[in-house]
Amino acid sequence: MDTRMCNNSRFWHGKIGPAMICFQGLRRGSAPAKGDSGGPLVCGKRPAVAGVISFSGKNATDPFKPPVATSTVKHKKWIQKILRRGCGSGRPEHTG
Repeated sequence: MDTRMCNNSRFWHGKIGPAMICFQGLRRGSAPAKGDSGGPLVCGKRPAVAGVISFSGKNATDPFKPPVATSTVKHKKWIQKILRRGCGSGRPEHTG
C-alpha cells in the first residue's frame, strides 16, 4: 500500500514514516495477529525479508488500519554492521 495513502486521515493519519511499510496480505485473514510483532515481513517469488512487523490496528483485519512494518532496506547498513559484529555478542548497541 502506498505510504501517502496509508497516511491518509482514513487510515493512519500521518503516523507512517519513511522507514515504514504499510501492507496488506494477499489472502483474506492473512494479516499479522497479536504476538507477530518482531516477526519478518516476507514477500516476493523468491522470499526475502522486506521488513519487521511493527504494529497494526486492534482488529488485524480492519481495512482502515493496515499492518505496518519497519523496512529492512532502510536500515540495511545498521543490520549489516550488527551482523558483522556477531549476533548475540552481549554488547549493547546504541540505536540513536
